[in-house]
Amino acid sequence: MKMILIVVVVTMVALVGFGVASKAHSAITTSNTTSMATDNLISVAISGCINKPGTYKLTLGKSLIDLITAAGGVTTNADSLAYNPNHLLVAKDEYYIAPIYDNSNTCSTDPILKVNVNTASADSLQTIAGFSKSVSAAVVSYRATATFDTLEQIKEVKGCGQATYITVRDKITLRDYAD
Repeated sequence: MKMILIVVVVTMVALVGFGVASKAHSAITTSNTTSMATDNLISVAISGCINKPGTYKLTLGKSLIDLITAAGGVTTNADSLAYNPNHLLVAKDEYYIAPIYDNSNTCSTDPILKVNVNTASADSLQTIAGFSKSVSAAVVSYRATATFDTLEQIKEVKGCGQATYITVRDKITLRDYAD
């Protein structure tokens, strides 16, 4: 009887030990899988003429159209010339979808007059409030080495900061209708 009792106790200890070890292994595997999955995620924000503005987590290598889709798509007032759907997302960046019509005037039927930052002359750029003579020249100079792929890139131009970006973002496009 003593022998049977020892066998039963040893068996129970082994089963409990195996169960704990199995759960620990499962937790480690799940933790590693979760860690690997989050390593490929980037956080990006979107605002403007978008159905669900906010911050989203997407896998590395996704484009702006993937972010737009995650955010429920663009509104009917979104200016398709002011964003590049193929732009690859950059972690922690914020993207803005500009309007066609003035958002402050709900009855507006006239589109906002806009200038293409990739093709406009310095004189044309100066017609936009926020672009001084020197900033317009800097935009043209910047284009000698880079193409504007997002509205946010305007902040990379010497003399253009966050305030200028906010002032001009509804009045610039990245391409023309013929593009």
